[in-house]
Amino acid sequence: MSTENLPEAPAASAAVAVKLPDFWKSDPAMWFAQAESQFVLAGVNKDETKFHHIVAKIDQTVICHVADLVRKPPATGKYNAIKERLIARFELTAQEKMEKLLGSCDLGDLRPTHLLARMQELASGLKVDDSLLRMLFLQRLPANIRGVLSINDGSLSKLAEMGDKMTELVPQTSAVKTLAVPDSQESLADQVAALTAELQRMKAQGPERRRPRSVSRKRDDESTICWYHRKYGSQADRCRSPCKFHQSKN
Repeated sequence: MSTENLPEAPAASAAVAVKLPDFWKSDPAMWFAQAESQFVLAGVNKDETKFHHIVAKIDQTVICHVADLVRKPPATGKYNAIKERLIARFELTAQEKMEKLLGSCDLGDLRPTHLLARMQELASGLKVDDSLLRMLFLQRLPANIRGVLSINDGSLSKLAEMGDKMTELVPQTSAVKTLAVPDSQESLADQVAALTAELQRMKAQGPERRRPRSVSRKRDDESTICWYHRKYGSQADRCRSPCKFHQSKN
């Protein structure tokens, strides 16, 4: 059902309700999709009102691309005209998407799930199958994480979720990486096996608990007393060196 024939919310309340973000030059189609959701929530359905919300939000670097439409809007279809023009001017071409997918789309400060979402967005409409996207995604991950995920047969989304969890362990696994790679000749398989074993150990062990100092001190003292004095105390008729039983009694 078209919203054009629905009664529109009062102009004052609609102006307050519509909260458009700054124009996304990197993804204009998604920006307009969000704008249209805002219009629905605010009860804005008139073509002219939508048009003026868009004009009011875009800045000087964007409005120059639709200056003719702003100065002399078409009699009908004002919103669609400005929407189609801005998407055409700023939407990435298939070649630009492929270049970003193959080159400049890196992990950086992103979580693996966020990186995958960005790569899937770039791959949309391109002839990129799942196996290629999987390879490109794994290449963007740190070596220690990539080594473990590359031997997992789960779906790409599951791999990304695992990557998120593993990035939280990076401070703990950094020492493992150092131990697992004593020299540059060690094979990747050995690195993967060591990291996988360490992750399994961490999961099985659970959170590390601090040992009471009194227990630690007691065990240290016992380790310096021979078996005979630990069992029989002062009644022991034998002693095995080294033993500090008499010193500890004093």
